[in-house]
Amino acid sequence: MTPALWHAADAAAPAAADTIALGDIVRFRGADWVVTAFHGGRLFLDVAEPVEPGDPAEPLIILQTTVTSAPDFAVLNRAAPRSTLPGRIGEFHALPRDVRKAAEQWERHVKEVLHQQAPNVPATTLPQPAFDPERRTLRQRYQAKAEQLTQRGVPVSAATVERKCAAWRREGLMGLVDKRHLRTAAPHGRVDARVVDIVWEILDDERARGLSPGTLSRLIDRVEQTVRVRYAKLLADPKTARGLVNSPATFYRLLERLGITAENAHTAAARHAAGPAISAARPGARRATWARWPGELVQIDTTGLDVLVLGDDGRVISVELTIAIDVATRSIVGSLIVPKRVGRTGGTGRWLAGRATRSFDTMQVVAQTTAPLPARPGWAPETFMEGSDLPFEDLLAADPRFAGSAARPVIKPETLVIDHGSPFISADFTRACHSLGIEVREARLRTAPDKAIVERAMRAVKTGFSQHLAAYTHHRLDLRGKRIRKQPLWTIAQLQELFEQWVVLHWQQTPHGALRSPFTPGLRLTPNQMYAALVSLRGYRSTALAEQENRKLLPAVWVRVSRKDFQINNRTYNLGRGKLDPCRGSSGLTAKQGRWEVHYSPDHPEVAWLFNHRAEPGIDPWIEVPFIHRRLLSDRWTEETWAEALHIHLSNGGSRRNEAAITRATAKLLRDAAQGPPATPASKPIPRAAAPSRPALPAPAEPYDDDMPPLDPDSVRPFRSLDRPAGDLFDTSEPVRGAEQNLEQFLASLPGLPPPSPTDP
Repeated sequence: MTPALWHAADAAAPAAADTIALGDIVRFRGADWVVTAFHGGRLFLDVAEPVEPGDPAEPLIILQTTVTSAPDFAVLNRAAPRSTLPGRIGEFHALPRDVRKAAEQWERHVKEVLHQQAPNVPATTLPQPAFDPERRTLRQRYQAKAEQLTQRGVPVSAATVERKCAAWRREGLMGLVDKRHLRTAAPHGRVDARVVDIVWEILDDERARGLSPGTLSRLIDRVEQTVRVRYAKLLADPKTARGLVNSPATFYRLLERLGITAENAHTAAARHAAGPAISAARPGARRATWARWPGELVQIDTTGLDVLVLGDDGRVISVELTIAIDVATRSIVGSLIVPKRVGRTGGTGRWLAGRATRSFDTMQVVAQTTAPLPARPGWAPETFMEGSDLPFEDLLAADPRFAGSAARPVIKPETLVIDHGSPFISADFTRACHSLGIEVREARLRTAPDKAIVERAMRAVKTGFSQHLAAYTHHRLDLRGKRIRKQPLWTIAQLQELFEQWVVLHWQQTPHGALRSPFTPGLRLTPNQMYAALVSLRGYRSTALAEQENRKLLPAVWVRVSRKDFQINNRTYNLGRGKLDPCRGSSGLTAKQGRWEVHYSPDHPEVAWLFNHRAEPGIDPWIEVPFIHRRLLSDRWTEETWAEALHIHLSNGGSRRNEAAITRATAKLLRDAAQGPPATPASKPIPRAAAPSRPALPAPAEPYDDDMPPLDPDSVRPFRSLDRPAGDLFDTSEPVRGAEQNLEQFLASLPGLPPPSPTDP
């Protein structure tokens, strides 16, 4: 072999691991195998060492690509790294133009040294004698290329050419790029990563201790104090202290890069502590917010609707909206609008003159997810399911309740994601969800990804629905209108119906950017189309609850039962003498202090159901008990109406024990609400304190009352004229001008007045 061939063999790339030869010992699926034969694309492998002594060694016939693509594959009997693709085209084109041009020029020189010819040169052209491998060794060619470039004005050495050739073999074109342009800035600049960890540590400690966030200067001072105490030995040496000691300007730039401000310091720390939505490095991390089929994950939340409405009592109030949205299809499967609280009684601390979203309201939203939404009279034909993208025929065959329903799917939740609001973490809501087989999962505190879908849907509701209504109030006070209360107002029932129509017509039939069908990934689908594509994954099963099962979903209270009655919120429920004897005395439940379980509906509180857990098998455990004064209320009334009437009754000096008077106040409130608000509502301010009484002044006499006789002009006596000179009227020693004139002469001298006649009085 000639010296040139020796150098060519030395310069050849080492054998790759995925280039298998006979007799190689390879690692595959946790075991060692010997390559015994090849047959086309298949390998014949024998076990090199049995897993357990005495086990028969069975050969393995497998595709070579299956073996070489395994994660744990390796060649054990020789040094053979796995082959890699050196080309990084995208990264190369992201470099500046002059850097790419210089690398391409070096590649031309490298190919001329290694391949005898420069690129884009015909193969019939004879190579230059300086780069002919039959005449010159590889090292001589390195030296010839260095001399050539030096003569052209680019002084380089043979070692530089050799280094460029080795880099090109190893990394391709990217190996010839100037490494100064490949450097990336540190994520936190020149600040040591330990300083960044101390910043998050201090903020997390403040959040855990419940301290108020301060200014950034206070945070910087605490970080510097912690660094001085924790790394005192490192700060003594200037080399090891680099990055630990920073100027205030560097600290402020670091906090800006971390997204920390004086207003959101604790929020940023909570976001950093929560980490990404999915992370393999954090044990117990939750997966990202996504679902594979309808109902796998449903999120529920409550927010203000930013709309003023007319309450049942004629007052202008705000409302809250609660929705449940399915993650897989982005369908709104339940919604309810309720009024907000408007006042409280003085000194008691209990809300009476209003309400807000309660656990019973959230339970109604969950109940809506199990039944079709009936279309209201007067709705547009586009709202019916029969002409929508939903599989109406298949759903109707599975559940006859879909006849005449609106185009909104029925999706029963399997897992319900809630926040830490009191209506959702209440015992009634949790018990109702568990009775329906729904798993309740609480979102992490201050972790937006856990409920990002429903939060974004709330924003879309406000921009797509609320702002187009009359009496819309912006969530920012500086952008709120000044005459909102004077606009036409909707009632709560009308607003609920409008929102349900908007959901069916707009939300469920608008393409969503996050909904892509696996069959047509390039098209955006509507929530109804996505449900039609995914409903076959799990199918549809009707959820029809019996009457007794529905009673278990109602709010529960625990009461003491006497011989014939019990009380709920100042209301007595009576069934007659002796009919409640099975539930007299203690219930035996020590956790409830012997009380009995009663369920009632806040929307229909005229009847309550007492549950007898001691009932014998085969006997209905539910006992229906009516309200004793229900006959005084002819109209439908609710728990809110009773609370408002109780507030009015107490403000007028009434007693809580007078249930009949409270019932009459409730009836009067219902009659007043049926008549509507007055045409000109009068607002009479309540006096702060009673003013002391004053004596009444006598009324002035009426000068023209009926007893006055008729006037006779002849009986009127003229008033006497002035019978003395005008000069005598002034008490002065100086002579008065015109004092020698009498009254007639004085009046005649005035301009514009005729002289008096003898007949004038």
